[in-house]
Amino acid sequence: MSAPDTALLTGVPQLEHPGPPAARRADAYPATLHHLDTELPAGRSLLPALHDAVFERGFTSAFGELRGGTFTEFDYYIPSICHAGTSVATFSDPRRGHGPAAFVRGGVTIGKRDGKVFAHCHAMFVGADGIMRAGHLIPDSVLLGAGVRADLYATADVAMTVTPDPEINFPVFQPQPVRETTTTHEGGLRSVVARIHPNVDIVAAVEHLAKTHRFETAIVRGKVGSFVGATLTQGDHVITAPGPATEVMYLDGAVTTDADGRPRAELSCAAVGIDGNVYTGSVVRGHNPVAMTFELALSEPDRTIQ
Repeated sequence: MSAPDTALLTGVPQLEHPGPPAARRADAYPATLHHLDTELPAGRSLLPALHDAVFERGFTSAFGELRGGTFTEFDYYIPSICHAGTSVATFSDPRRGHGPAAFVRGGVTIGKRDGKVFAHCHAMFVGADGIMRAGHLIPDSVLLGAGVRADLYATADVAMTVTPDPEINFPVFQPQPVRETTTTHEGGLRSVVARIHPNVDIVAAVEHLAKTHRFETAIVRGKVGSFVGATLTQGDHVITAPGPATEVMYLDGAVTTDADGRPRAELSCAAVGIDGNVYTGSVVRGHNPVAMTFELALSEPDRTIQ
């Protein structure tokens, strides 16, 4: 996507980041994704458990979600305004989770940071106090309880690596194609893995990827990122989450092709605002630009589980 191709409607707010915008607004690479569905072992820390689920099987990154079960210990952030001027948005002070917490669901991207396993996970949970909360998990703080399932789509074709982004002055996952693989995986789903840059409408981004990579139908597999606020609908009601950045807990949806041959994405999500509240609904086209980053992956439908 070129810089002007934001596909935002007039008047929709955008963020002015401290660094120069990259010329390309999406970094996307073809990949084959393989479905992994596993229960993470109770009593282990999250990152080693994800390492074994993904890297021990010869994959270089994975996308999907965690759901169900409990967290024994965990810390998390919610989005916050950066008053230092070094970036537009940042994290709140760390918040201690009220464990044991019933884990609801949350999108996750798994890759590496400084050569070690790392996860970008936004999660919804009900603490021991019975209150639903959501936020950006601090991955090395998470101790798993029983019953947490990892529903993942993994690849050996693209590595997700945390690197600094000069535009937002923040380190984020960037996709990098893998030139040589040492492990062969049979089967898999034709897919595309992408990082979407700021100020691009998320619906337009999904449709652009589908069109460029010639998907007649596609399912969203990568689910983690942030919007400039969030504009959602629940039936006839419009729900607006406060910005400048809302953390998206998960992004559900699919792309189909209309009668004129154009891709049409129908998306829904849950997001947490700077007020700490959780907002859910259908994503309104042209009203949900990416705030800092979005880690997208699309694949053809998995006929074995649809």
